[in-house]
Amino acid sequence: MLSETGSRLGGFLYTFDPLRIHTSTFYHLSYLLAEGFGVGGSYVPYQLVHAFLWWARGFLVFLLLSRFLPSYTAVSYVAGALVIVHASDGALQWVGQMNQLGFIFWMLLAWYLLTLSYEAARPARALMLTTVACLAEYMSLWSYESQILLMLAFPLTLPILSMPRWRRLVLISIAWYAVPVVYLAMTFLRYSTGGGTTYQLSVLRTVWRPSVLAGDWLFNIAASLEFWTWTRGEAPTTPYLVGLSLCAVAVFCAGGFIVMRLAGLNERSDVVPPPTNGWTLLACGTIAVILSFPVYLLLGSARDLWRTQFLSGVGSAVVLTALFGIAVAYMAPEHRSVRNALFLSLGGIVVYCGALAALQRGAFNRSLWEHHREAIARVLKTAPNVRPNTIIAFVNVPKGDDPFRHDMWFDVSLRLAYPGTPVSAIYFYPDRTPAPGDNLRVESGRWKWDGTAYPPLVRDTSIANTIVIDFAASGKDALVAAIPPYICSEPCAPQLYNPSVLIAGTISPRAVRRYRLSSPSSDVN
Repeated sequence: MLSETGSRLGGFLYTFDPLRIHTSTFYHLSYLLAEGFGVGGSYVPYQLVHAFLWWARGFLVFLLLSRFLPSYTAVSYVAGALVIVHASDGALQWVGQMNQLGFIFWMLLAWYLLTLSYEAARPARALMLTTVACLAEYMSLWSYESQILLMLAFPLTLPILSMPRWRRLVLISIAWYAVPVVYLAMTFLRYSTGGGTTYQLSVLRTVWRPSVLAGDWLFNIAASLEFWTWTRGEAPTTPYLVGLSLCAVAVFCAGGFIVMRLAGLNERSDVVPPPTNGWTLLACGTIAVILSFPVYLLLGSARDLWRTQFLSGVGSAVVLTALFGIAVAYMAPEHRSVRNALFLSLGGIVVYCGALAALQRGAFNRSLWEHHREAIARVLKTAPNVRPNTIIAFVNVPKGDDPFRHDMWFDVSLRLAYPGTPVSAIYFYPDRTPAPGDNLRVESGRWKWDGTAYPPLVRDTSIANTIVIDFAASGKDALVAAIPPYICSEPCAPQLYNPSVLIAGTISPRAVRRYRLSSPSSDVN
């Protein structure tokens, strides 16, 4: 939505929050891809970018661990795969959380580039790689803030690579730490000089007892690692979902054998490192998991497992891979082929649990979207297109089966349904009560924004610019002939209400693609 109202380049910047100014990067990239391919309004580019970011996290972890364990490619492969299937977060498979994957992508890219800089033979190459690493670090931190402790800790792992290069480490660390120092300074200035109305402050916890904080911390760590609990039944476990999950395991195992062959490994080769290396890997992964949660502990919703578990996927994958590797490494050396197969099998169990949880969550989100889409299709069937500055009121929306759950989501949906046309929206339940977040009122024959909640596009307009649509009816019959008194009480000027003059034209092709309608006409199937 912001992409449609901003410029081609300006859409990349989320100007409402200077500390999250790059939070829109991948959303706007998706929008530009849709425009470039002539399918404006389609969600397919968003899904493709989302899928890329999902995969890229695992690939970057594979590349990173390949630098630390160059002789054990299979370990890097398993860890990368487990990052991809990590599924403890309830917001998984919701494209609205693409930025969560985005800031993790930037973080991992920054880590990898800093690693290459530390290893670089020539100072000029090290300088170039450090510069780009710091740029990726900046993109990550100015998209989100929860990873800052991981950013601060990462340079300390670099001496594990090889013989410590202390001079190089000091030089690249100075540049690396300059970025979070600037970020922390900006954060302090913002919240110490009247930043009390920010969203971040509105969601802070109210209980700060150390025992409660420690309990929430351990709860989140356990949720991230207990892969057998990731499936929470958001959708039925159908044979179809089980079959797809088993296919994911088959692809994982086949990929593992291919990686081992390409690395020159056979039944006589060790797939996993000696226990000493395994314990080091476990320590690094454990620290990464622990440091993934302190910022989220500031939230009142720290135990909701919603948007708080994405970041820990990296550390969790490393921990599980290290544990499997350590267990296998202590088996008798003469059973290398069995050890190798067991290592992949243990990873396959996690892949199955993660794939099934992700598919269930995807099916659940898809069902919510279908319910929402069908409701907007009802509006478009009645009012294919509207004149600027129209207020659309949806009445008799079922309270127990609300497709929007908040007026903001209905309002935003109609902005997307009528691209380029300023509209605002409210809705009411059959008991005549307004939806949560309703912030438009009629005063002396005019709609007025009361200044609360999500600001509408149309904040002051005549009651004549109103269309009332009945959710319980269909087609042209859904157009309410007279404005209901519970919407417009005296003094109201109800005689000004004439919705038919506000409806003109056909459905926008963008809306057709967005809401998967049959054709850009007024006849919506």
